[in-house]
Amino acid sequence: MDRSLGRRRVLVVDDFPAMRTTLAQMLLSMGLEEEPDMAQDAAQALARLRARRYDIVLCDYNLGGGMDGQQLLEIARREGRVDVACVFILITAENSSEMVMAALESGPDAYLSKPITKVLLKTRLERALQRRDPMRPVADALARGDTAGALQVLAVMHATGRGEVADVLRLQAELGIEAGDLDTAEAAAREAQRARPLAWACNALGRVVQRRGDLAAAENHFREAMAVTPYFMSAHDHLAEVLELQDRRSEALDVLDRAVQRSSRSLPRQRRLGRLALEQGHWDLAAQAWARAAELAAPQGEAHPSDHVWTAFALARAGDTRGGARCLRHMEQALEGDPELPWWSLVGRLDLCGVTAADPTELLETLDTRLLWTPPPEAVRAALVQVLQHLGEVERAELLRQEAG
Repeated sequence: MDRSLGRRRVLVVDDFPAMRTTLAQMLLSMGLEEEPDMAQDAAQALARLRARRYDIVLCDYNLGGGMDGQQLLEIARREGRVDVACVFILITAENSSEMVMAALESGPDAYLSKPITKVLLKTRLERALQRRDPMRPVADALARGDTAGALQVLAVMHATGRGEVADVLRLQAELGIEAGDLDTAEAAAREAQRARPLAWACNALGRVVQRRGDLAAAENHFREAMAVTPYFMSAHDHLAEVLELQDRRSEALDVLDRAVQRSSRSLPRQRRLGRLALEQGHWDLAAQAWARAAELAAPQGEAHPSDHVWTAFALARAGDTRGGARCLRHMEQALEGDPELPWWSLVGRLDLCGVTAADPTELLETLDTRLLWTPPPEAVRAALVQVLQHLGEVERAELLRQEAG
């Protein structure tokens, strides 16, 4: 198959105009026929990805303010904007352990360290295209929402030897789990492991047996994945989930705490860690996790008042009520206009009253008025019940609980 750039559609993302120009010139000199599209930050890149399907994305890791390249890749993949046939190469001038872990976890096709040479870029692109090009029919099926059709294409590819075997098997396992075709997923993962244990295959087997209800076996598979590849972070997340399902919350907390020490840039991981730390009274750890969640959520467009409220909740219980109050003020400024903000602001301020023994009368009257007009979101209701009980407002808490039923 021809691996030339030709008329492939390319997006270059970098916050420095000179770097964008340099990369574009390299690509054109390598045979790209159409000028690549450009983006100066993640928001602009995401807008372009939503408007057009690209074959190749070259993206700087550090994009200045807002999202970084890893976060852009995660969101674009989640939305299906970077599909299984798209080559995504992360470029960086950094070599910190956090950056390396971020790159490993987000899984780009390659990451290149600056300064970049034309020879190196060409080599990496050719290698990545060799893997991604055969996946185009799979990507087309998934773009239509036809997961079963994508699995059929993969089965034919596997039978005829088209594409990289490891890539075909891994995608069969992932899509099989997604589609509920657990037999296909299990067969692909087990075949991949015939020569040696692979972290992704162990992880897939864990997810399969978890879906079948065997939590003990799932735990063993996830632990094996971590033993094979300690930085395979998905296994940490799934292990924590399985431990929590077995009511082993302290162990789940320990797993997630170690995980964020390895790779701290996952928003779901930080939120789960924060929740478990709050449940178990580890206030400093909870405050740290929820604050990090708020930091990660903002540039990803997933900011939520609860991240700030739970940060304030933990800070107050750790003895830093002033820090908790500052956190709530920052929330009210940063998330002005959020429809849930008035509710969560009440939750946070009522909770501070419970910690500081301040008079909550005015806030309770505001709450009563709001409840007359509209019911709170379910997450707010649960938080209000907890806070009202702490304040000794047992009757109000019980009424809220009954209204939920």
